[in-house]
Amino acid sequence: MDSLLLNIGFSHQELKIYKLLLEKGELSVTEISRATSIPTSKLYAFMDALTDKGFCRLIKDRPKIYALNSPNSAFARVRDEYLQKEKALQKLSTELEDKFLQTQSNTATVFKTITSKKEILEEYYRLFRLAKKIGVGFSKAPYTVDINELENVNPSEEDSINSGVEFKGIYELPPGEDQASIKKLANYFKSKGEDVKMVESLPFKMLMVDFQYVLILLHGGAGMSLNMALSVDDKDFATSMYDLFNLYWEKADVV
Repeated sequence: MDSLLLNIGFSHQELKIYKLLLEKGELSVTEISRATSIPTSKLYAFMDALTDKGFCRLIKDRPKIYALNSPNSAFARVRDEYLQKEKALQKLSTELEDKFLQTQSNTATVFKTITSKKEILEEYYRLFRLAKKIGVGFSKAPYTVDINELENVNPSEEDSINSGVEFKGIYELPPGEDQASIKKLANYFKSKGEDVKMVESLPFKMLMVDFQYVLILLHGGAGMSLNMALSVDDKDFATSMYDLFNLYWEKADVV
């Protein structure tokens, strides 16, 4: 109980007073001071604060005697205040995020190299969440997704598609790979609304979003695994990647 009360804003002195009143029911200022070792000269400020917050009330003025209010009633007020703060924070974070994205789009090119597999995946999903209009991408072997768990492959893309974003994807279908599984993967995203095609070879894994953001995943070649990605925030570079995508799209086969 102590940690919870401290977390919602109780001071250590207020905590002592509240627990004492909870145990005794009602007490005079002198009795509270004696039990908590808080001088009466300082105690009045704490009692006023607890009263203002609705946790206790003054039931007699001379001598001053205090009693607790119903915890259900008092903490309902606290819950309402936290809900209002949460709504205000949500509104503020949305407004600040819009301003942040606007500022970012007007600043110089941002290049970021990522070498952690976990951070690469987080950046990949972040770009899908940023998408407002369009996204295109190269899906290149080796594929690491679990074909039996396709529902969990990329919920961020599915959410974006459901919100009206247009996605196109080209899937690499090289000789020697499990082509049935790759086609199953491509058809899954096709069923979710992505426009998909296939080619035998792609230069790299890539995602371009809204002609602004690009994520390129590098690979070691010759079957060698290499966790490295380049995240780029730049309109000209993103447009170039879109043009490259269209070159492959024109020669790709429909699934």
